[in-house]
Amino acid sequence: MCEQPARRAALRRGGPLALLLVLLVACGPGGTAAPMGSTAPDPAFNATDTAWLQLMIPMTEHMADALALAADHSDDPGLRGLAAAVLIEHRAELDRLRALRVAAGLPDTDVHAGHRMPGMVTAADLIVLRADHGAEFDRHLRPLLDEHLAQSGVLATGELANGQQQGVKSLARAIERNRSQERERLRALH
Repeated sequence: MCEQPARRAALRRGGPLALLLVLLVACGPGGTAAPMGSTAPDPAFNATDTAWLQLMIPMTEHMADALALAADHSDDPGLRGLAAAVLIEHRAELDRLRALRVAAGLPDTDVHAGHRMPGMVTAADLIVLRADHGAEFDRHLRPLLDEHLAQSGVLATGELANGQQQGVKSLARAIERNRSQERERLRALH
C-alpha cells in the first residue's frame, strides 16, 4: 500500500486533486511505482509531474477540439473571440506539454481515454457541440469551457505544490495564470 505520509503530504500541499494524482500514478499494486512509459523515466520528473502531463494533454486536446468549433457554430461574437484566443493558447501549451512528455519518457497514449473527469471534454460532448449551432452551441460550450478552465487551474496548482521538474512547473505556472485570466474573460461575457 502506498505510504500514509506521502498521501497526507500530497493532500496537505496540493489538496484532493494532488492526492488523486499521486494515487493514480505513483501507487501501483503493493505501493510500488506504476510503469510510466516505454522508455526509462527521467528521474528529474516525479510522479506528480508525469501524472499532470498525462492528464493535461488530453484535457487540453479535447478542449482545443471544442474551441475550434466556435468559429463556425457560435452566434456570440464575444464567445467566438474568446474561444479563438484560448485555442491559440491551448495549441501553444500542447506543444510544450508534448515536448515535456517526450523528455519524461512517457508514451503518447491517452491513459485517461474513456474516463469522465471534471474539466475533460468527452467524445459525447463533442458530438453535441458538432450538431449544435447558434445559441444552443453557446449554451453547451460555456459550461464546458468554464469547468475546463477551473479544473486545469486547480491541477496546475497541484503540480506547483507537488511537482519537481522545473520545465513542468514553469508550464504549470503559466497555465494557472492563463486559466485564471481566461475564466475572468468568460465571466465578463455573461
